[in-house]
Amino acid sequence: MTTSPGKNSDEIELRERWTRPENTPVLAAVHEALEQGGDWRRILREWSAPWGTDNDLGGIPLTGADLAGADLTGVHLSYADLRGCRLSGCDLSDAFLIGADLSEAQLMNASLLRANAGLADFTAADLSGTRADDCVLSRARLVGATLHGASLRRARLIGTDLTNADLSNADLRSAVLISTKTDGTVMTNTRLDGVRRGSLRP
Repeated sequence: MTTSPGKNSDEIELRERWTRPENTPVLAAVHEALEQGGDWRRILREWSAPWGTDNDLGGIPLTGADLAGADLTGVHLSYADLRGCRLSGCDLSDAFLIGADLSEAQLMNASLLRANAGLADFTAADLSGTRADDCVLSRARLVGATLHGASLRRARLIGTDLTNADLSNADLRSAVLISTKTDGTVMTNTRLDGVRRGSLRP
């Protein structure tokens, strides 16, 4: 199978499986369970029998869904479409968000502890008060994102785009910001003790 420009085969496969007609009822059931606090993990286990995987939501389309306060610890959401999602107060600790689209998502006071969000798109997302210590944000896009008061201690932001992001009052102690774009980034009262800046720009 040939891949579309800018997309890899894993991304295409993860997203296309949710569009197959036979999987439409599963998508609807998982979506409803996530929004209403139901047992979405049970649905996944039954769907993935006999393997019994209960945390694989890779590539799932959830644009605009209200998942506020959901327990998504350790979940695989790589290449998921989470544009405009309400994820405030969500626990995404240890989650995989590689290549996920979280543009304009609301993640206020969410937990992204140790999450892997490399290549993810957080353009114009609100991550105010988010706890993202030890999070991987390498090559992620946080253009125009709000991270006011967020904790990003020891986070890896290698090649990350923070253009016009608001990091005021954020805690980036011991974070790695090598080859990070910071044009127009607001860093008022940002804690930067022990940061590895590398070729931080400007």
